[in-house]
Amino acid sequence: MRGIELEPEMIICSQCRSALYRENKRRRPSDMESICNGDDLKNYKDDEDERQQEILPFDNLLILDNIYGNGDDYIYCTWCMIAGVEMTQLSLSERMTLLCEHNLYTSPTARRCTDSCCNTPRKHSHERTHLSSQQAVNLINDLTTELSRVKITPFITDNSIVLSKEDYLSWTGWTLEQLKEMTSLVESRMHSSKHRTPFEAMCQFWIKLKTNLSFRQIGTLFKVSTSEESIRRRIEDTFHAITIYLNDVLVSSNLGLNHLTRTEALSHHTT
Repeated sequence: MRGIELEPEMIICSQCRSALYRENKRRRPSDMESICNGDDLKNYKDDEDERQQEILPFDNLLILDNIYGNGDDYIYCTWCMIAGVEMTQLSLSERMTLLCEHNLYTSPTARRCTDSCCNTPRKHSHERTHLSSQQAVNLINDLTTELSRVKITPFITDNSIVLSKEDYLSWTGWTLEQLKEMTSLVESRMHSSKHRTPFEAMCQFWIKLKTNLSFRQIGTLFKVSTSEESIRRRIEDTFHAITIYLNDVLVSSNLGLNHLTRTEALSHHTT
């Protein structure tokens, strides 16, 4: 219809076949009369059944409403849609975040630029998502896995994709970089446990001072998985341990007579 001559050895890809199927459904015979007449229109109608038979498999695909992306995202960056750049594979959390927040379906092989290219992914409105039964099952399994992970993930972590920089500051009074720096000062004395990491312990300490939430409430935020009567005790013990560690590391290095030499002390005072 566009004047392109097709050759027998030409191969149509699944993406083009899907687009052709949607175009054929959209068009009506009246549309064709404006560009075809006589024998051309008759030939078009005669070939219609044959073309529909070739495209029928797409009727078995699941079409997701208001979800976009055709799954060929291993070729280009999912966010900026630029190919030929250095890219890294998306994690399951990143893929599910794109699906839930941006209505963008991405395949398990989806990739993005190694250097963050943009804050919001480009629109894929021209790519309606068609999933086979196996792809749909895989997507449901991925969503289930991510939901179970989110359920046991503490409220604040050192690599959270949910919290912004302002959130760290609002809850703890410190930026993410400052929290990491303080953690590096005490982590040699505090080992990770199944209930918290040194970074999470540091956050629990500052959230208590910043918000004055109860130890039990903080335990809920960090999803401490232990007996009900032990949650409060574990957070309280962590709080007092961080107090001792910071006192030993920071106070002695910044306050008192011993943290300055006589020359340094004299340089801080006028005659």
